[in-house]
Amino acid sequence: MPALGDRVLARWPQEKSWWYPGVVVGDGPSPEVQFDDGDRSMVAVAEMRPLQVAIGTKLQCRWKGGEAYYPGKVAAVYGHAMHIAYDDGDQEVTSICMIRINEADL
Repeated sequence: MPALGDRVLARWPQEKSWWYPGVVVGDGPSPEVQFDDGDRSMVAVAEMRPLQVAIGTKLQCRWKGGEAYYPGKVAAVYGHAMHIAYDDGDQEVTSICMIRINEADL
Protein backbone atom coordinates (compact mmCIF):
# COMPACT_ATOMS: atom_id res chain seq x y z
CA MET A 1 0.00 0.00 0.00
CA PRO A 2 1.43 3.40 -0.94
CA ALA A 3 2.25 5.79 1.88
CA LEU A 4 2.11 9.58 2.04
CA GLY A 5 4.96 11.03 -0.01
CA ASP A 6 5.54 7.92 -2.14
CA ARG A 7 6.29 8.50 -5.81
CA VAL A 8 3.88 6.43 -7.92
CA LEU A 9 2.63 5.74 -11.39
CA ALA A 10 -1.13 6.14 -11.16
CA ARG A 11 -3.94 5.71 -13.63
CA TRP A 12 -5.61 9.01 -14.47
CA PRO A 13 -9.36 8.37 -13.92
CA GLN A 14 -10.47 10.01 -17.18
CA GLU A 15 -7.91 8.14 -19.31
CA LYS A 16 -8.14 4.52 -18.18
CA SER A 17 -5.31 3.28 -20.43
CA TRP A 18 -2.66 5.84 -19.32
CA TRP A 19 -0.56 5.91 -16.15
CA TYR A 20 1.18 9.13 -15.05
CA PRO A 21 3.83 9.95 -12.42
CA GLY A 22 2.78 11.61 -9.21
CA VAL A 23 3.09 11.62 -5.44
CA VAL A 24 0.65 10.30 -2.82
CA VAL A 25 -0.73 13.24 -0.80
CA GLY A 26 -3.69 11.54 0.91
CA ASP A 27 -4.51 8.20 2.48
CA GLY A 28 -7.38 5.73 2.61
CA PRO A 29 -8.73 3.18 0.11
CA SER A 30 -8.54 5.79 -2.68
CA PRO A 31 -5.66 8.09 -1.70
CA GLU A 32 -5.29 11.47 -3.35
CA VAL A 33 -2.44 11.69 -5.87
CA GLN A 34 -0.82 14.94 -6.94
CA PHE A 35 0.21 14.24 -10.52
CA ASP A 36 3.41 15.82 -11.78
CA ASP A 37 1.43 18.10 -14.12
CA GLY A 38 -0.29 19.65 -11.07
CA ASP A 39 -3.65 17.86 -11.33
CA ARG A 40 -4.98 15.95 -8.32
CA SER A 41 -7.34 13.01 -8.12
CA MET A 42 -8.45 10.25 -5.80
CA VAL A 43 -7.00 7.00 -7.13
CA ALA A 44 -7.78 3.46 -5.97
CA VAL A 45 -4.74 1.69 -4.51
CA ALA A 46 -5.14 -1.00 -7.21
CA GLU A 47 -4.56 1.71 -9.82
CA MET A 48 -1.16 2.75 -8.41
CA ARG A 49 2.28 1.20 -8.51
CA PRO A 50 5.73 2.35 -7.42
CA LEU A 51 7.32 4.80 -9.85
CA GLN A 52 10.02 2.64 -11.39
CA VAL A 53 11.14 3.26 -14.95
CA ALA A 54 14.01 1.20 -16.32
CA ILE A 55 16.08 1.14 -19.49
CA GLY A 56 13.94 -0.27 -22.28
CA THR A 57 10.61 0.84 -20.80
CA LYS A 58 8.17 1.78 -23.58
CA LEU A 59 6.40 5.06 -22.89
CA GLN A 60 5.29 8.35 -24.33
CA CYS A 61 7.02 11.59 -23.48
CA ARG A 62 6.35 15.29 -24.03
CA TRP A 63 9.06 16.34 -26.51
CA LYS A 64 10.88 19.43 -25.18
CA GLY A 65 8.18 19.76 -22.50
CA GLY A 66 5.50 20.59 -25.06
CA GLU A 67 1.88 19.51 -24.98
CA ALA A 68 2.00 16.51 -27.34
CA TYR A 69 3.23 13.05 -26.32
CA TYR A 70 5.44 10.96 -28.63
CA PRO A 71 6.32 7.25 -28.35
CA GLY A 72 9.78 6.07 -27.42
CA LYS A 73 11.86 4.01 -25.00
CA VAL A 74 14.04 4.83 -22.03
CA ALA A 75 17.71 4.66 -23.10
CA ALA A 76 19.23 5.69 -19.74
CA VAL A 77 18.05 6.74 -16.27
CA TYR A 78 19.73 9.41 -14.10
CA GLY A 79 17.60 9.62 -10.94
CA HIS A 80 14.47 11.51 -12.00
CA ALA A 81 16.00 12.41 -15.37
CA MET A 82 16.09 10.05 -18.30
CA HIS A 83 17.37 9.78 -21.84
CA ILE A 84 14.50 9.05 -24.24
CA ALA A 85 15.06 7.48 -27.66
CA TYR A 86 11.93 8.35 -29.61
CA ASP A 87 10.53 5.99 -32.23
CA ASP A 88 11.12 8.61 -34.95
CA GLY A 89 14.87 8.74 -34.18
CA ASP A 90 14.92 11.92 -32.07
CA GLN A 91 16.48 11.80 -28.60
CA GLU A 92 16.50 13.98 -25.53
CA VAL A 93 17.28 14.00 -21.82
CA THR A 94 14.16 14.99 -19.90
CA SER A 95 12.41 14.69 -16.56
CA ILE A 96 10.33 11.75 -15.45
CA CYS A 97 7.47 14.23 -14.97
CA MET A 98 7.11 14.45 -18.78
CA ILE A 99 6.11 10.81 -19.31
CA ARG A 100 3.06 8.60 -19.42
CA ILE A 101 2.91 4.84 -19.84
CA ASN A 102 0.21 2.84 -21.58
CA GLU A 103 -1.51 0.11 -19.60
CA ALA A 104 -0.34 -2.44 -22.18
CA ASP A 105 3.34 -1.54 -21.53
CA LEU A 106 3.30 -1.94 -17.74
